[in-house]
Amino acid sequence: MRRDFDALRERRMRAVEMFEAGRRQVDVVVELEVSAQTASRWHKAWVEGGRDALASVGRAGRRPRLSDEHVREVEAALMKGPKVNGFPTDMWTLARVAEVIERVTGVRYSQTQTWTILRERMGWSRQRPARRAVERNDEAIAVWRKTEWPRIKSARRRGAWICFQDESGFSLLPAVRATWAPKGVTPTLRHRFSWKRLSMAGVLAYRSDRSGAAFVFQIKEGAYNTESLIEFLTALGRHFAGDAVTLIWDGLPSHRSKAMKAWIATQRMWLRVEQLPPYGYELNPIEMVWGNIKSTELANLCPDTIDEARAATETGLERVGTNYDLCFNFLDHTGLLL
Repeated sequence: MRRDFDALRERRMRAVEMFEAGRRQVDVVVELEVSAQTASRWHKAWVEGGRDALASVGRAGRRPRLSDEHVREVEAALMKGPKVNGFPTDMWTLARVAEVIERVTGVRYSQTQTWTILRERMGWSRQRPARRAVERNDEAIAVWRKTEWPRIKSARRRGAWICFQDESGFSLLPAVRATWAPKGVTPTLRHRFSWKRLSMAGVLAYRSDRSGAAFVFQIKEGAYNTESLIEFLTALGRHFAGDAVTLIWDGLPSHRSKAMKAWIATQRMWLRVEQLPPYGYELNPIEMVWGNIKSTELANLCPDTIDEARAATETGLERVGTNYDLCFNFLDHTGLLL
């Protein structure tokens, strides 16, 4: 049914007369048969703007819903990214989205309404972006998957272990992860503010027929360099007792140094080395080992000493190393099939 705007205006003007005569809001509710909220809103408008404030209140009813076509147009604009839409950073806020909606459709929405449009009309959610280096070459990574990985995994012909290597580290600073807490009460982690740090090197090793997996790790003070990595690889060779190894790692300077290349050349009887494409970290399953430990044993841990942090880290590394299924799950997550 269409609303009788003249009758509505007449009722508002009658309320103005009652307010001017000193009548109370409750009298307006009873005589004009309106809600207490309406009477309160009219009284506030009359106090602040007089008779003219209630002479016309603009169009009645809720703001019209965006049509499906408008939603598609808005989403197309948002998909271009915040910077293309004139904002200085790549972050969508409700205020920025509302501005784009107004620019595209001519209708302005509150942040609450904008949230509803994003969630219910577009199916969007608030997410933390993944970081990706501008030097990354997606084409080179795709080529490595298609051509290099099939060649590398042919190591089964010489019975070699396929080994993925990487380094990481930890300190007294906690690995902050989300936790449950009462609404509006942000948890606080109280920790030692020390830059003392330990490094860890690890190798996830697989039999090419999936008949076995192994995880070898080492923890040391200070950062790894060519010399300490050669010591680690020497220990790795002893661990596999002369078995052939195909080692896959990234292009860190210590992996490509002259000294490292010279040492590798002397180990050809058991060791072959392959390099991952630049910034192709998602191809290395051991990256997930570090993340798993930092989300479990080290999550929100605030140790008093570096030895306490080391003990927790070793517990996590040993947990991974004794779980073959987990080791293979990390490999499967990369999409590299044996």
